Amino acid sequence: MRLESTKVAMIWLPLSVIGYAWVCQERVHVAAICVMLFLAGFFSIWIYTSTLAYVVDANVGRSSTAVAMNSSFRGLFAFVATEIAVPLQDSIGDGGLYTLWAAVMIVAEGMVLLVLYKGRKWREIDVEREKQKMGAM
Repeated sequence: MRLESTKVAMIWLPLSVIGYAWVCQERVHVAAICVMLFLAGFFSIWIYTSTLAYVVDANVGRSSTAVAMNSSFRGLFAFVATEIAVPLQDSIGDGGLYTLWAAVMIVAEGMVLLVLYKGRKWREIDVEREKQKMGAM
């Protein structure tokens, strides 16, 4: 249910990032840049809050560890993205950089959809495996 609510935002997030990219690239009026930036932020937060709630719900008994790992990886990837963004931006421009970033988002959204459609089956297999481990002890 938590991941189901992200589907609408998954459509609009890459589009708003691409829109932001090209209004920056083409030096459109600052109002258009602000609108696109607002939309990108809104849809990003929508997806993030829903997926974080899913991470908490899916990791019963170890949710704080899951949230900590989420934050660690998010911080690590933010650091790496920050380090490579300026050289990429200098070489391919704003439009190219953010279009590339939107493509990465689409791949990540595909992974979320994969969990949405196959997650139940994976959890059932994991629960069964845990039961077998406990029975063997």
